[in-house]
Amino acid sequence: MLIQAAVLAGLLLMTGCLGSAPPVEHYLRVEAVTAGCDKGLPQMNVSPSAVVAFMELTALDNLDRPAVLVANGSVLAPSTRWYWEGAPQDVVGAGIIRAVNCLPGVAGVLKYRPRVEHQAVLSGNVTAFNVQRKNGLRFVAGVRLDVWTKDARRLVGSRAFEVETPIAAETPEGIADAASQAVSRIAAEAAAWLSAGMGGPLAECFAESAK
Repeated sequence: MLIQAAVLAGLLLMTGCLGSAPPVEHYLRVEAVTAGCDKGLPQMNVSPSAVVAFMELTALDNLDRPAVLVANGSVLAPSTRWYWEGAPQDVVGAGIIRAVNCLPGVAGVLKYRPRVEHQAVLSGNVTAFNVQRKNGLRFVAGVRLDVWTKDARRLVGSRAFEVETPIAAETPEGIADAASQAVSRIAAEAAAWLSAGMGGPLAECFAESAK
């Protein structure tokens, strides 16, 4: 009887210490869509020949984490249930790389390595990537991009991009969909600015590299 009582007491103690089950974790996938990246579209008579070297994006300290950040005004808190598949700089970077790969005159985008031949260098940092509850539920994303000559010594151009997309519901699905739209918009706007076929900063890098 004493042994049974001790076992029962131990089970009750463990139950009290463990408490309720932890919240279920969800990993949110951002699927950016790049419009106009169809191989059948006209490429403005530009033969793909230039390579863009991409330095991995950086992020502010509070953003450099996989947890989804939720803000009420200017106060942000990391979620204990919702996580991105990677850090925001990786998520945003993947969308931008895909868009740049689609530009006329770009043969491809490679990870920056000084000894690998390339004609331009693209870098930048993520400045926002969070849910915002104040004044309407929405997703906010921002990035600043810098374009450098192939030796990464002269800055050719720099520009900041920020978008907000409404969130249908504060659920994993709703947040993932809004984030996907935000990254897609940023990637499209960045590609339009960078476009070598329209005389953008990449074109200047390509022309200088050809001298």
